[in-house]
Amino acid sequence: MKQFLTIASWEFWRNLRSRSFFLATFVSPVIFAGFVLIAALFYNQADVEQPRVVGCVEFNTDAYCQMLAERLNRYLTRAGTAPDLILVKIQPDTSAELAGYYQQLAELKSKHDSLDQAYNKIKQRRNYIFRQAPSRKRERLLRETYEQLHKTREERDLTEIEYNRMKAVADSLMRQALLQKADSLLMDQVIEGYLVIDPDYFVSGRVEFHSLLPISFLRIDPIRQVLQMMILEQRLQAEGITESKIQEWLRPVEILKFEVQGSQRREFNFMVSYLAPVIVVLFLFTSIFTSSGFLFNGVLSEKTNRVIELLLSSVSHLQLLAGKIVGLGCLGLFQILIWIGLTYLLTVGQVIHPDQVDFLTLRNAGLFVWYFALGYLFYASIFVGVGSLFSDPEDAHHLNQFMRILSILPVALALVVVVYPNALFVRILSFIPFLTPTIMILRTPIVDVPLLDYLLSSGVMVVSFLINIWLGGRLFRIGSLMYGKKPSWKTVFQLMRAG
Repeated sequence: MKQFLTIASWEFWRNLRSRSFFLATFVSPVIFAGFVLIAALFYNQADVEQPRVVGCVEFNTDAYCQMLAERLNRYLTRAGTAPDLILVKIQPDTSAELAGYYQQLAELKSKHDSLDQAYNKIKQRRNYIFRQAPSRKRERLLRETYEQLHKTREERDLTEIEYNRMKAVADSLMRQALLQKADSLLMDQVIEGYLVIDPDYFVSGRVEFHSLLPISFLRIDPIRQVLQMMILEQRLQAEGITESKIQEWLRPVEILKFEVQGSQRREFNFMVSYLAPVIVVLFLFTSIFTSSGFLFNGVLSEKTNRVIELLLSSVSHLQLLAGKIVGLGCLGLFQILIWIGLTYLLTVGQVIHPDQVDFLTLRNAGLFVWYFALGYLFYASIFVGVGSLFSDPEDAHHLNQFMRILSILPVALALVVVVYPNALFVRILSFIPFLTPTIMILRTPIVDVPLLDYLLSSGVMVVSFLINIWLGGRLFRIGSLMYGKKPSWKTVFQLMRAG
């Protein structure tokens, strides 16, 4: 027992004084917090000093863009903040070709209107002649006016056909010019994105939004809300509903969001509900692999320098293995306590608002530490067993990287876990040893996790650790004194069965 405590204490204090522990405990969190702070300041400053500008393209003269801009301004003002989203109508750069088409269109429109007036006058004159008494003059005038009416109508119809043909060409050129101008403003970053309002689709509720940045698609909800209200108003007006009644029905509803956790209720906060658990996971992941990394590198270094032979001459394999795991596990717990203490000091000093860390209750903190311990023991037992087989640092480095990648995979599932924390798929993942610590830590502050999940996941981790430590102990006993060429897995299995 004395030798075990000596090894554990030596591993703890040796690595506590190392530069790597200082960097992982103090420098890494500061760098991480710095990046988060810089991103938050940049986002807030960009929102305050530079209102976002969104363009609006429409292909007719219904003034949807102007109406939308006015409604959007009222909507944002009613929200209680200064409007930070500006909608501007995009005007095309009229080319000489397009100007020529519109000049011809104006001439054709004037000619068509003139012919239409002449046609109506001829019809009025024929109506007057029809009311005259029958005579040879009346018959002659009817024939003459009929020929004039037929000729005028034919000329008017041909003019209308030519006008419609040229208008289709002009509209196509105008559409192309508008989109080119919008794309040019988008590429020059004058606008964040632009809407395309086509009257044929607007009534049915379809509007396009074009942007270069994916984040823009997540920031146009106010525009979507206003567009939905405009289209709904038009549909209600088409059904004969009065405007005053429409305004009464469409009065905005404010929803206050509260999360229910047992007997506690708190207002929804994205930072607390979704981002904070991910940050906790990242810190605990850092702690697990700081301690496991020390264990892995220590075994490799002692084996390479043949120090392990001297140690095994004084203690047993079991004492050496247990001392290293327990000593570095205590180092990881100490690292976590340092972070909890720093969080408390930042909260007392009002650097962090207490509401942002109210998920860190005594119960949750205890569960975090519990799953840290289980995760550390699970990975440490793998590291120490498999790592003892290597003499080449390069081969050992590849194994280390593979284990880190395998363990960080649950972070990629974080979005699914925080959105559906009690879904059957997530609960099943909670019982897979490589994923259990991360997923259970993510679930704990978000939802009331069933007690059965805690019991089963803890049982799975304990059983997995016992299996790993048994296998790892045999590997450590075989590999710690094995030098030269790395043994094949077949040889390892044979030696384990023989041992």
